[in-house]
Amino acid sequence: MKSSIFAKWARGHRFDSHVVLPGVLSLLLMGMYFSGNAWLQNIVAPRMDSMPLFSAREFGALELLQNFFLLCVVLYSIRCFLVARERLVKLVALLLIFVSVFTFLEEIDYGAHFVEYFTGEHGSLAQETWDRNWHNKINASGVQNVSYVKLAANIGLLSGFVLAPLLLSSVRNRTIRLLVPSRWMIATVVLILLLGFLAHYLDDAGHSMIGGNPGILHKNISEFRELNMYYVFLLYVAILHERIIARQKFPDSVGSDAG
Repeated sequence: MKSSIFAKWARGHRFDSHVVLPGVLSLLLMGMYFSGNAWLQNIVAPRMDSMPLFSAREFGALELLQNFFLLCVVLYSIRCFLVARERLVKLVALLLIFVSVFTFLEEIDYGAHFVEYFTGEHGSLAQETWDRNWHNKINASGVQNVSYVKLAANIGLLSGFVLAPLLLSSVRNRTIRLLVPSRWMIATVVLILLLGFLAHYLDDAGHSMIGGNPGILHKNISEFRELNMYYVFLLYVAILHERIIARQKFPDSVGSDAG
């Protein structure tokens, strides 16, 4: 299986792919959303007369980019599964396929807002009858399932993209070394945290207000963080695919798994 243009670029331009691209993209979207200009804000997260707010934002650049990144994660994970020879790598790729497909379906509410857009019929928002997705449902203990998702995501980011590169990048086992992300991922995780703090600061300071009304992402400003988190996984699987191909082409090459 051939390499991809994005994966080759990402592996060969680490600073640009791990810091510059996600940073510029996030700052551009945040700049538009917090600009005070309704037209620019609506590009990021639109208000639509025919749609309730929670569905309208799904048609904005921010949510659509999230969906695009997730689809790319699915694609690269499948490619990794097909091309990998080591069982552990196939298992990791298979896990990523299931997780990314589930996350994508949850993000688009299993197509509910598209159906509602074309039919003009919108479902109830009552929590006791909520069936649009799993992550927004409130469980018996009164906690939204998304709280557990966020906890798992934070643990995954910390353990997989910070601790693993620090502790496992020099292990002798070649399969583990193939799977461990580059230490450049640490910079991306730090960037995610900083951009998340910035987005919340701007929102708390009222910069999303237009005409006395809060922006459509009010109380959902973590959508900016989610975009970057999905990009991290896209970057990881794209580079993993490139590493697998490089190892198979040059099996005896020293350091072929770096990057």
